[in-house]
Amino acid sequence: MINKWKWAFLTLAALVVIGLIIVVSLLFSGGEKNFDQAANDTLPAGKRLFTIHTGKEQAAFLMNKELEDQKNVNMKAELTDQVKLLGKADLFGREIMYQMDLDPEVMKNGDLVLHEKNVRVGRLNLPGEQVLTLVSNTVDLPKWVKVYPQEKLIQVQLTKMKVKKHIEVKAKKVDLKSNDIVIDVLSK
Repeated sequence: MINKWKWAFLTLAALVVIGLIIVVSLLFSGGEKNFDQAANDTLPAGKRLFTIHTGKEQAAFLMNKELEDQKNVNMKAELTDQVKLLGKADLFGREIMYQMDLDPEVMKNGDLVLHEKNVRVGRLNLPGEQVLTLVSNTVDLPKWVKVYPQEKLIQVQLTKMKVKKHIEVKAKKVDLKSNDIVIDVLSK
């Protein structure tokens, strides 16, 4: 006499084993692409990854966050039709307020040049050259920010700014009057 339960159990066990074999073989098969071939982790240097279109409010927020991260920098940025740098400096043991109004210019290499237009220390308008000399001597600026007092300008070397080791940023357009700021993010 044939035991139905015995054959049912053996059939079910065989189906479970066959199912496990199929699942394991599917898990460990290579799929459509090899992992090493699918990972494209190299791009030529300078390849544009994406472009950021932003406005003055967002750019000022990012600038101020970057300024907060700098040691011994007591300065804030405000963007209107010009770049306004507002700060405090120690002079003869007293803290004084200053404001610099600057016009931005995008250089061909993607860096920014900020041309000094007006400088106030306290309530006095002062020559920009003297104030920029004071700023360059008293403020510990990042290596990628260069102050040229005689030329009355500040160069923001975006291309030398450390963002991530594999990317760099370049300014493409800064039109504050139209609230249009465009930055390219490139592979490095």
